[in-house]
Amino acid sequence: MGKKKAMTRSLKIFSTAVMPFDKLKFSWNLRERRYGAESISQFISRNSHSLEFLEINGSCEQRLYGCPQLKLTTSRYVGCVPIFSPENGVLLGSLTVEGRFGEDISELMSIVGEYVPPVFNEELELKGNFIKPPLYFECQHFIDQYLEARRYKWRKFDNICKIEHQPASSTQWDRYSILSVDPANTFKYPNKSNVLTRDHPEWNQLNYVLDLCITEIMSSSTPVRSKSAYRNKINLLSNSYDKLKIQRVSQIRTHHSDPVVIKSLKKTANNILSNNSQSYHAWRIDFAEFFERYVQYLMKTVAQRKSARLHSNPRYSISGSKPNWALQYLEPDIVLEREGVQYIIDAKYKAHMYNVNGDGEELKQEFRSDFHQVLAYSSMSVASVKHVLLVYPSSVFVHRRLNVHSSLNGCSCTVGLIGISLRKQDLSETIKKLSEIVVF
Repeated sequence: MGKKKAMTRSLKIFSTAVMPFDKLKFSWNLRERRYGAESISQFISRNSHSLEFLEINGSCEQRLYGCPQLKLTTSRYVGCVPIFSPENGVLLGSLTVEGRFGEDISELMSIVGEYVPPVFNEELELKGNFIKPPLYFECQHFIDQYLEARRYKWRKFDNICKIEHQPASSTQWDRYSILSVDPANTFKYPNKSNVLTRDHPEWNQLNYVLDLCITEIMSSSTPVRSKSAYRNKINLLSNSYDKLKIQRVSQIRTHHSDPVVIKSLKKTANNILSNNSQSYHAWRIDFAEFFERYVQYLMKTVAQRKSARLHSNPRYSISGSKPNWALQYLEPDIVLEREGVQYIIDAKYKAHMYNVNGDGEELKQEFRSDFHQVLAYSSMSVASVKHVLLVYPSSVFVHRRLNVHSSLNGCSCTVGLIGISLRKQDLSETIKKLSEIVVF
């Protein structure tokens, strides 16, 4: 791809990038560079599948004076897609989309139990220099599941041959006839027996995936912080299986009789085996969903400290004579409750807490929508005093308290506007301050 600005520039999610044609035409290797608007339109058309996969909206802005511009507006997906020449459809390189606030998703993934797996598109192949999909996310998840499955001590029947002193229905007489040539082996019978063992073929297949995971996590392409987070677990597992017995496999079969923990482990293993072969295709991760999972992780820790019940994504069903466009249900991200006190928590991956002093109309409209949404969630609580938290990303921890009071019935609602850091080093402090805010 070379070091061409248009091809190496990374976009941010939920943002807009404007690139003038005067700079793009050199990166696109165009022979005819006079028709800027037409070339930009062809670029959008040629790359429609790539842009649609990351939900990027592309348009051409024609200025009254000056050259036309390519305008790209990103959505909630981070990822990487191939980019093709508008003139002849030749692969030029790749386009990447990263986190909006410079956060490192890899270090957060290494500590959060829940994760958002990458989605791959086999129709869009990547070549040359590009950002590979973060397969190590899935490998870290597999190692956590493997440790849990190992504690389960999963056993299966295996058919093995044992030398015994009595014949049996399973005696291998053809082998015995060879052995008994030696008089010393007259009373040595090769019998086949079904025994329960942990060292069975399917477990050796899972050990093959474990070996792949360890190699992937410790590779040079994995961020150092993600390696460090799993170094102790890898040291524990590295010598726990016989590398000579591992069985190479492209897919592991799942059986109805498998325990739940094993089914889950096999599912992750097959994802890794599949993704390993798709590592040169376009990929994406829903970053807005990841932020929601991250906040759920924080609140789960707070709930454990407060001995409170946590509900993730509970659904409040909506019934009746509804038009086709009506909502089917309301779904807050998190509900915390204890002794009749309830907190409704909604996570929004937006820049509000980076713009606390802003007063733009678009910012107000966005907040009005968020505010009305959490108040609708709180209406399902029977408590006269209700607590609502709106959580946004922020460079530092921020907490602002709002009070909503109804003069009609005396009911009130406290709304906490919270900004949380997305840096691993701030995790403990963030949990501590959230614990101070949530009071039962």
